[in-house]
Amino acid sequence: MEDNKVEVDEIISEVEEGFVETEKEVAEVVSNIKEDVQKIKEDIKEIPEAVSSTVSNAASTIKSKVNEIKEDIKSATSTSSSGCPYALNGEYSLCTQVKKVISVLEKNPCFGCTKDIVLWTDLIQSAILFVIVNLVFLLVCCFKYSVVSLFGYTAFAITASSILFHVISLILTKYAQGITLDNAVTEQLKTLSFHVHESVVEKQVSNLYELVNVIGGIAKDVFGCKSVYLSAQFAIVFYGIACFGKCLSLATIFYSGFLIAFIVPRLYLEKKEFFDQQCAKISAIGKEALNKLHSFIPMPSSKKTN
Repeated sequence: MEDNKVEVDEIISEVEEGFVETEKEVAEVVSNIKEDVQKIKEDIKEIPEAVSSTVSNAASTIKSKVNEIKEDIKSATSTSSSGCPYALNGEYSLCTQVKKVISVLEKNPCFGCTKDIVLWTDLIQSAILFVIVNLVFLLVCCFKYSVVSLFGYTAFAITASSILFHVISLILTKYAQGITLDNAVTEQLKTLSFHVHESVVEKQVSNLYELVNVIGGIAKDVFGCKSVYLSAQFAIVFYGIACFGKCLSLATIFYSGFLIAFIVPRLYLEKKEFFDQQCAKISAIGKEALNKLHSFIPMPSSKKTN
């Protein structure tokens, strides 16, 4: 009995020692957790300060950029208004009228696709169109074909080829067992839809309506002589078109415009810095000439007569 009592006392003492050690470990863990919580609280207090400083820096940067843009606009406005009132970017200028037309054309749904083709962004479509137009011009100018005859011959060749292919396919199917001839073009045409959605037509008609109105307004200002300077610019352009059209045929004019549209924009992107410098020099010379002619050009009256 005494031996059992001794063993029980030892077990109790060991349990008490273990409990004391566990209590110490728990107290140590709790103290560590309190320290971590305190650090987190300090970090959380620092976050608003960091965010506030970041926001203030960003706001100051944006404010400085806005001020720079305002200064640029102000300088550009003062430059254009301090010199000749008939500057190239003035109200009564050819450039302003052209920009009106371009702004309407940019709203056209096909403008993005046309821009990609002209700038050779889509290399395959641009190359195919470039080859087709050059081939048509070669046949029209060198081999004396007309556009209508080219259309007829092309449609005839496609239709005859389709009929011939279909007849050969029927003969092989009937007399040559196990041999089939599939027409990839015909299979694609079966799944291809030629339906044009009504919304697309409405957008095109709306854009055409706006374009006609803009051109009509410009024609009214030019032919009504709203500004002598504006009408004089268009008179020079019309005379140049007449002389140019007298020397070249309609097909040559269209082909020249096509080559310019396909080559000049891409060349400008490749040599943008050089062309910008040359255009700045030409613009400076033009503005200087306009300033010299300023005294000979009548000013448009801004007063309204009752």
